[in-house]
Amino acid sequence: MRRFLIALFPVLLGQCVDGSMPGMATPTESRNLTIQSAPVLLDSSNPNRRRVGALTFLGGWALTSDTRGFGAISGLSVDGRLVTALGDNGMITQFRFGRFGNVSEAENFRVPDGCGKLVYKYDNDTEALTRDPDTGAWWISYEWHNRICRVDEGLTEVEASAKPPAITTWPQKKGAETMLRLADGRFLLIAEDVKDGADPVRAVLFDRDPTDPAAVAIPFSYRPPSGYKPTDAAQLPDGRILILNRRFAIPALFTSKISIVPALGKTPPKILEGRVIATLAPPLVADNFEGISVTVEGGRPIIWLASDDNFMRWQRTLLLKFAVN
Repeated sequence: MRRFLIALFPVLLGQCVDGSMPGMATPTESRNLTIQSAPVLLDSSNPNRRRVGALTFLGGWALTSDTRGFGAISGLSVDGRLVTALGDNGMITQFRFGRFGNVSEAENFRVPDGCGKLVYKYDNDTEALTRDPDTGAWWISYEWHNRICRVDEGLTEVEASAKPPAITTWPQKKGAETMLRLADGRFLLIAEDVKDGADPVRAVLFDRDPTDPAAVAIPFSYRPPSGYKPTDAAQLPDGRILILNRRFAIPALFTSKISIVPALGKTPPKILEGRVIATLAPPLVADNFEGISVTVEGGRPIIWLASDDNFMRWQRTLLLKFAVN
């Protein structure tokens, strides 16, 4: 029976992740959301530990709320003290995050209508968001339908919606998991997986907004660390790209690796490979990390990670902060 339950566990988890299991909390919009924040350690067995690979741990927090549908963070954007988190249930959470982990001005609201026929949970499987810092516009990817939506600065109106031909053949549920607007205006998209589970996974570089019919796409591949799948990406000030990679396996459950890849030239390499700069695995704090964002404080890059709790009681919504050594 024990072996049977271990074998069944990933299947049940997968059902919860994509929302097909009954009983998932119905998301609730709230303009007065209350979020509690509790500190977490990098290593519970060594409270003084601060280093992991090329990163220095600056702080970690477990976020909770009584509002139904809060959590399941799959995309992350941090701008100063403003945190914007995209859930894989079509919900957006925004809040101000203080120096000591205090949360204020929190809101929880739906992605605006206009991205297509969104009836079932899988229709609202929003997995990544990225932003143009100059115009304030946002882009949101729908993994199941491989659809990209451009949304206004206030996240209230859809400005454009498209299923770019370059990603229409990507697999459902394992499609447009990672999306990043580069500083030069190009867009990087990476699939979570391919149909046979092999690597490398599919990737594409758009020369502009992928919702623009005139956008030119260059397909290529990304090879994640062995056994891992990409979940999000962020760009460092020097142009290099951080890619967050996740693995689920018994008995460690979720582990994550952050890879760094070179800045992308005019033509990407046939296969993009990175160098792992940090691994989060027990006894270090570990969970289903799906969101990564980069800010700059005092001239040094800061990396933020957020986890998707899958609305499961044994998982947590975590927000971690690191400096690059």
